[in-house]
Amino acid sequence: MPLPIMRGKDAQRKDSTLRLPLIAVCTAVLSLAFAGSASAHNPPPLDPADFSFVATIDCGDGPVEVGSTDDIYAPLIDLQTRRKYEPVAWDVSFGDFHFVDTQEGVTRRNSMECSYVDEWVSGTVTVKRTCRYDRGGHHGHRGDRHHDRWDRNRHGSRSRRG
Repeated sequence: MPLPIMRGKDAQRKDSTLRLPLIAVCTAVLSLAFAGSASAHNPPPLDPADFSFVATIDCGDGPVEVGSTDDIYAPLIDLQTRRKYEPVAWDVSFGDFHFVDTQEGVTRRNSMECSYVDEWVSGTVTVKRTCRYDRGGHHGHRGDRHHDRWDRNRHGSRSRRG
């Protein structure tokens, strides 16, 4: 049996009552989708209790609290952003004890030196650069924000880049 065709005020009322719940459902779905994508970019901070050591490093952009394990060459993980810093060399001291160690193949070109302080030792840790460009990601610019791209003192007088 065919449905009756509604005309006039009845058709208008039914159409407008369906439109409001449909808009509410679409709005809820879209807001959940945006909230989900925002939370994926900002993971919750890590618990310092999950690490053997909690230290503060500074690679030139300000102090960062990192967690590490007993393995000296395991990644240092930023407790807030979860960024990983891969150690390639250590030069730390505790009282009369001085520890210096470097992995093979480490060059200044592919690493950067950071200050390091934890509950027991202090000194420097050299970490592998995680990006071709100095200090961080690409965030709309190329190169280090602290240096001119063509700075001869930075790249050397015989460098192709300088």
